Amino acid sequence: MKGGGKASHVAMVGLATGLLAIASGDGPPTSSPPISFRDVSSEAGVSFRFDNGSRGRHDLPEIMGGGVALIDFDTDGDLDVYFCNGGPIEPKPGQVDPPCRLYRNEGAWRFVDVTDQAGAPGPGYAMGAAVGDHDGDGLDDLFVTGWRDHRLYRNAGGGRFEDVTDRAGIGSDLWSTSAAFADLDGDGDLDLYVATYLAYDPARAPFCAAPDGRRDYCGPEDFAAQPDRLYRNDGHGRFTDVSKSSGIDRPGGRGLGVIVLDLVGDPGLDIFVANDGTACRLFENKGGLRFEDVAMSAGVAMDGRGEALAGMGVTTGDVDDDGRIDLCVSNFVGRSTVGFRALGGGTFADASEIWGLVRATRPVLGFGLALADLDADGRLDLIQANGHVLDRERLGASFAMKPSLLRNVGGRLVEAADSAGPWFARPILGRGLAIGDLDGDGRLDAVVSALDAPAALLRNVTTGGRSLTLDLVGRSPAAIQPIGAKVRATIGGRTIVRVLAGGGSYLAASDRRIHLGLGQARQVDRLEVTWPSGRVEVWRDLPAGTLRTKEGTAPR
Repeated sequence: MKGGGKASHVAMVGLATGLLAIASGDGPPTSSPPISFRDVSSEAGVSFRFDNGSRGRHDLPEIMGGGVALIDFDTDGDLDVYFCNGGPIEPKPGQVDPPCRLYRNEGAWRFVDVTDQAGAPGPGYAMGAAVGDHDGDGLDDLFVTGWRDHRLYRNAGGGRFEDVTDRAGIGSDLWSTSAAFADLDGDGDLDLYVATYLAYDPARAPFCAAPDGRRDYCGPEDFAAQPDRLYRNDGHGRFTDVSKSSGIDRPGGRGLGVIVLDLVGDPGLDIFVANDGTACRLFENKGGLRFEDVAMSAGVAMDGRGEALAGMGVTTGDVDDDGRIDLCVSNFVGRSTVGFRALGGGTFADASEIWGLVRATRPVLGFGLALADLDADGRLDLIQANGHVLDRERLGASFAMKPSLLRNVGGRLVEAADSAGPWFARPILGRGLAIGDLDGDGRLDAVVSALDAPAALLRNVTTGGRSLTLDLVGRSPAAIQPIGAKVRATIGGRTIVRVLAGGGSYLAASDRRIHLGLGQARQVDRLEVTWPSGRVEVWRDLPAGTLRTKEGTAPR
């Protein structure tokens, strides 16, 4: 889980610049109500618990899984919840893996298990999921990653999915982890990036020992890395593997988190991959579905000390309110979640210390995470699921860990979990985390999956500000998911910037709508949307609430 190397000169100079130039702000007053959540899983009818299939031999897959996706699969306007499930490490003849479970949102915090009817059970030992309309029919489809294989489920309508993996031409036996849909070549349909981890065969796995000599989980360095996959969407439900020709098929990376958006600042969507124990990658889009890894020169390959991250999950957003999109990557215990501050010109600097991430997250091992405006004050807070990967509690290291919640106070992230509700006080082996407004009240809720506890539906009960939720829709049916769209909103003399990204967190898919916290303001005074096509549209005086905004038409 460790790595080495030297940080780039750009990153080191950028760090000094970042410390001097970091944006300031007044932040919410100390009397502001706390960010608060309530676990409503039981009363909502959600009883999912991840089945890791442990046989007592500390097999690596059993400690890594547990993804979750938010998807409006029945197009009723409510976000439904899809939990990825595991299964036996070594299935017995005739044994069927437990299915991934889909819960339909009935409204008013009531969910119904529709797994059997939906027909999307997932691959053998599922890991995570991505959501996107891959065939341009207006219905969201599911791509489910897994240790043994992965599956593409086409939304056939009527509450049912059909497995089109083989027909789509994307079958694989690689250990896939996180994935993201995005139009990477600008042709109007969604391509698919799949992060892959390592080659694990339980029959050949070495004996890895804890300091006391007993068996423990092996580290990623004990297994050969696998190359990520990029599938070009050729239309009509067909994909072509362009991993080699695109330049992303590179050795040595063990990918766990992936996010897609413009991070470099030139035309085209870039791809950031959080690798476990080796340098992270930032694939700059050079056009023509060709990519170049610029992570080292951009300052995001390693942390500010020149050490490779044990990169798990990834999230992006404007942490310091300077109008540029920053990057956060969850990391190993003792190392802290790393915050990369955008300096402009496609360069970043490690701002973990000045943002408050080091003190707050060094004691934990992070997995799923999200930058989200949880109190609707216009600033992005951070929520993170935590849990160890080494079973060493008997030696004094915590295995289960409390989740993290950090409130953004003027560009600095301050610990806020102690007042956030009872769920945050309970140590768990947290993994996948997705964010979205599950009840339509304008507050962002969370769904978290764990290895040793029931999944949690966390209802946001914060007494915060108002918000505007934007559902962005592309110009053509195939571009219904306009990944890379940038929103600039002026609210009461203050401007905030948000970007619609593909992927993010760890093994998870969050709500794709853009959430704008208004504080106590009643409207967005000016809203500017820059679409992936390059088109810029401006509207004024938009009230709090939820608006659907299709390219070329006014919000409604």
